[in-house]
Amino acid sequence: MTGGYTQSVNDAIQALYKSGVPVVVAAGNYASDACMWSPASASNAITVAGSAEGDRLYSKTNYGSCIDIFAPGHNVQGANHMCSDCYQFKSGTSFAAPLVSGAVAILLQRQPRLTPDQILYQLISLSTNNTLDTDSIPANFTSSTPNRLLFIPESCGGKLSIGLQSVIRIESPNYPLNYFKKTVCKWLITGPLNTYVRISFTNFSTEPFYDRIELYQGTSCDPNITQLATLSGKRDELAFTQCDSLSNSLLVEFRTDSLISDTGFRANILVAQTRQKQTVVVGLEESTYLVNEDEGRVKVCVAISNLHTCCPVTHNFSVTLQHTPGSATVGSDYIFDDRRSTLQFGTCDKRKCFFIGTVNNHQVETDESFTLTLVNNSFESDIELAMMSANVTILDDDVASVGLEHTDYSVEEGQEVRVCARLMTSRGSCTVSFPFSVVVNTEYGSAVSPEDYVTVSNESLSFAPCTTNVCFNITTHDDTLPEGNEEFHVILSRGPDLNSRIHLDHIMNMAVVTVLDDDAARVGIQNQSYEVAENEQSVQVCVVVLSPHPLRTNCPLDFSFSVRMVTSSGTAGNSNKPFLTIIVVY
Repeated sequence: MTGGYTQSVNDAIQALYKSGVPVVVAAGNYASDACMWSPASASNAITVAGSAEGDRLYSKTNYGSCIDIFAPGHNVQGANHMCSDCYQFKSGTSFAAPLVSGAVAILLQRQPRLTPDQILYQLISLSTNNTLDTDSIPANFTSSTPNRLLFIPESCGGKLSIGLQSVIRIESPNYPLNYFKKTVCKWLITGPLNTYVRISFTNFSTEPFYDRIELYQGTSCDPNITQLATLSGKRDELAFTQCDSLSNSLLVEFRTDSLISDTGFRANILVAQTRQKQTVVVGLEESTYLVNEDEGRVKVCVAISNLHTCCPVTHNFSVTLQHTPGSATVGSDYIFDDRRSTLQFGTCDKRKCFFIGTVNNHQVETDESFTLTLVNNSFESDIELAMMSANVTILDDDVASVGLEHTDYSVEEGQEVRVCARLMTSRGSCTVSFPFSVVVNTEYGSAVSPEDYVTVSNESLSFAPCTTNVCFNITTHDDTLPEGNEEFHVILSRGPDLNSRIHLDHIMNMAVVTVLDDDAARVGIQNQSYEVAENEQSVQVCVVVLSPHPLRTNCPLDFSFSVRMVTSSGTAGNSNKPFLTIIVVY
């Protein structure tokens, strides 16, 4: 039924939509904009336009933005009331709409709780896009008319019975081409009593996480239904490709979302009369575990390694983790809870994990380790242990700083000065528990070696474990020369054995040692008396260093002094100062 635009008709469609009823309507046969007609213009109706043979448009179909989907609308074969097997061919969108109504019925049969919006979404997502020739539509309506042709995949799933010698195959819809989006398929496979059902996947490729197969033991109505496995992703990423139900029924559900699709799966299903006993290999997942001290714990996992079926273990068993301290000691380096060290594997369990605490003692030390050993508590013939031991290494991440005890030292000539290097960070009685060394260098300053001190260039100072101070002596020389105080520098640098977690303190890695000069010199007039003729006008008077002796260099004094001339006494004189006297001042 299609007529002119009528708001009351559209309101009736809206009322049905709000009550949860999907409404499929014909677009109309006026070769015009469907939005001009009712009920084709109803916003929540599923409006169907007509197509023709060869993916053309039915010549009279309406078009435009109010169209949701196309379906065959030309020469559509349908029943005729003239007899029980009579049929007729009719054209028009009134014959396209029933095809979509039938598709809606199929979708509701598969998923009865679909809402009208979900139904429209599935019709759109399953439709074939961009195959219709839309040249017959006016150019200004081409872009607004959706190029979607109705398509509903064959029904997937069902109830299947299988005998002992039979093998059946199930596969995803449209396999080996991409499966359909927003699909749920369910297969319930049942074998004779006292058998079990096995499914073996020959191909598997789905969108990881979102498109998946779920396997259950039992039926969907069974309150004791047990999920055996969930499969998603690629076949080479799966932990197994074979799964056995523990009873004579297996429920397979295939679910896809509305986005990415893939080639899906293919699987063979058979039943077996008796379940063969299978050896289960259980072991530690890793042979070596590394953990930083301050992480607080290390996760150790025990797993069944021969996971070729989804449920390899049909009974309970337990294993126990035992520890053997090595360089790491329990309590001070790690915490082992014996009460939780027994790991119980139940039916279909594949992996159990155990946490071991680590302790940060804030001491710079070598990496330490202890050993874990796996013990089987269930002495059954089909439980086999592999990778029974693992080494756990606790990586020390503490750092310490080493520097000089003081930055200034003073020493008298001829004496020894004691210089100490020490650990600047010490939060424990044994901050550093491995040996390391630093290098001392004394090449800089105004004092020179060997005249003033004995050099300590590139001398290595070794710190033994748990040693926080290392001291050394530097000898100075008394050269008996009055030359003033001099200095030299003591510098720490990284030695070849200095661990990367031992840092040099950037302030305390250099000290200045001042050598205090305690030598004295006497200065006097070279001669005690001078004679000069009156007419010679001047007399030369010399000031000399009288001690120390003997002079060991040409310049025994490296500091300045002065003399003062006083002419205040004597018998000779002039009008101002009749007398002349020289006094040496130092």
